[in-house]
Amino acid sequence: MKVVWSIVTALLAAAALITVKPEILPQSAELVLTMPWSQIIALRGWLVVAFALAALFMMIVAIIRRVTLHRGGFAFLIALVFLVTAGLHGATMYSRGLANPGSLGPDPGITVAGTGNGAITVLEYNTLGGATTPAEIVELIAANGVDVVTLPETSSDMGKQIVQELANRGLNFQQFDTGTADTEADYDSTVLLISNALGNYTAAAAFDNTDGAPAAVRAVSSDGSGPDFIAVHPIAPTKGNMVEWRQQIEAAYGLCAAYPDAIIAGDFNSTVDHQKAAGFDCYDGAAQAGSGAVGTWSASLPTFFASPIDRVLPPQSYEGTDSAIVEVGGSDHRGLLVRLTPKS
Repeated sequence: MKVVWSIVTALLAAAALITVKPEILPQSAELVLTMPWSQIIALRGWLVVAFALAALFMMIVAIIRRVTLHRGGFAFLIALVFLVTAGLHGATMYSRGLANPGSLGPDPGITVAGTGNGAITVLEYNTLGGATTPAEIVELIAANGVDVVTLPETSSDMGKQIVQELANRGLNFQQFDTGTADTEADYDSTVLLISNALGNYTAAAAFDNTDGAPAAVRAVSSDGSGPDFIAVHPIAPTKGNMVEWRQQIEAAYGLCAAYPDAIIAGDFNSTVDHQKAAGFDCYDGAAQAGSGAVGTWSASLPTFFASPIDRVLPPQSYEGTDSAIVEVGGSDHRGLLVRLTPKS
């Protein structure tokens, strides 16, 4: 029986520890891109608690067996493995950043008055078809010096309302969108707004082949002086959509290599763990600024237990230097603010 328990303990230890870094093995990387593991790995806060509780349970079992049967060594080892795994999940979240100041500091970058240090402030907010209203988005833009806005699940008409309200405040933005009517503001509807302070931009295709590609909007600098901006929104990994979901997130993360000078933002319906498991190397602006593990969905959950699926991916030439997770209106998402500063 000692041999059997040794094997069981080793297998449990390996399985538990692989959840911390699933991309380490091709088999485990492939697994986290399937249901239900894709959903589980997106909720690391829950994994911290689950493994900690499992460790406590096994420790109690070990104590009972030690007192009653003078055994319990394997139960103790399993408890230790679970405790270490909980700690590693917590450490992973800490390394990605748990800071959540709620707003950004003063804007030292590009404004209507000048370029400052060249920093670009990005707001990403899935409005759930307008559950977070134009007025609420406008207030976030004005209060945080936002230069670029990506709005998944937002109609073209709502984008126009936001642009008009911003213009009334002396803030002029260019609008690019998927051309989706107000009654269809769901996965296929995405709005991208770019401040005139960044120069003139024109629409461009995000994908050469749209088969299996997510909703996306791309704009490029007319004179080539600024970075490209891309707003994306892959579908959610729900039952029946897993194959399409994987195709769409792979297409979305593939934009990092396809457009290495672009700033990409959106509701990715996936986390950095899915990105790594799929084999893509993208920078994460929120993580660079200390907020990469703060959950944005669902807004009904505390940020520690929510999933950080709303993301801003900068090019190598920019770095996230300030970030905040914000919550206004009735959307099921929180918004993400990231200030990207040019590297010297």
